[in-house]
This record gives sequence, structure tokens and C-alpha cells, in this order.
Amino acid sequence: MKNNKWFKRLLSLGAVVLGVLADYLTKLLAVSRLQGEDPVPFVRGVLRFSYVENRGAAWGMLENHRWVFMLFSALAIVVIVIYLIRRDPPLSLFLSLSLILSGGVGNMIDRTFRGYVVDFIEFYLFEFPVFNLADCFVVVGAALLVIWLIADTVRERKARNEQNGETPDRETKE
Repeated sequence: MKNNKWFKRLLSLGAVVLGVLADYLTKLLAVSRLQGEDPVPFVRGVLRFSYVENRGAAWGMLENHRWVFMLFSALAIVVIVIYLIRRDPPLSLFLSLSLILSGGVGNMIDRTFRGYVVDFIEFYLFEFPVFNLADCFVVVGAALLVIWLIADTVRERKARNEQNGETPDRETKE
């Protein structure tokens, strides 16, 4: 159905634009309100807002290798966009890829124009890297993608078994 395909594409584009905009605005707030300030508790003992200029990945891995991240991000963005344009995946897959795309674009904007990524969300209940909204989008999108892939594999296996006249193994009671 052609209209459904375009609806999903428009929904995906809207999700990406909203995600990038939300990420950009929260980073602007972090820069204007948190830079040079002490961390601001949000949920005492659990979550606070802290300004960090991240020049690497989580826990500072690959610090000052900006071009590696930019190349990887650009490649991922291009692959996802081409896939979404050429294919007509289910809406759930469209949305999970849109979340990954918006997170990738959000952090790519930071790396391109700032030279680093602004992170500001910090769990301090346990050791965890400071992150931002774009990171959340990538992680949630990736988790949804994994769930979709598992569910799709189960559906395909079930359909193949039904086509071959096989039934799931059941324990026999005697």
C-alpha cells in the first residue's frame, strides 16, 4: 500500500526532526545553565545534571578521536536513510531506526559544530557515564531494534514450521 509507505516515511521524518530538536534544545539549556556550575540534583541520590564536554565515547574512551566517531556516525546515518527510503519495513522497525537516526544526527551536530558532544544527564547512584538525550534515543532505538529482530525471527520460524506442517515440540504425558 503506497499511502502507508509514505505515512511511515513522514512519521519517521517527524520523529527524527522532533528528536534532533529536543536533543539540541536540551543541550542548549545544559550549556547555558550548567556550564561552569556545580551539578544540579534532580532525583536526590540517583540522578543529577552535570555539564560535560565529551570528546570521546562513554567513560572517555577514544578521547580526541572525533573523526572516527563522525565517520562511523555518517556511515550509520547514510545506511539507515537509504534503508528507510528503499524498503518498506513495519512501523515498529521504522520507529526504532528513526530513534537511532535522531540520536546519531544529534550527536553528529555537536561533534561538527562544537568539536565535542555536550553530555549532562548523570546517574550517580552507581558508576555510569554522563550522557544526553541523543544517547537515550540511540540506546532505546537499538533496544527496540533487538526486540524487533528477535520477534521477527520467532515469527519467521513459526511461519516456516507451519508451512512445513510441523508443530512445536510438546512434552508427551503418559
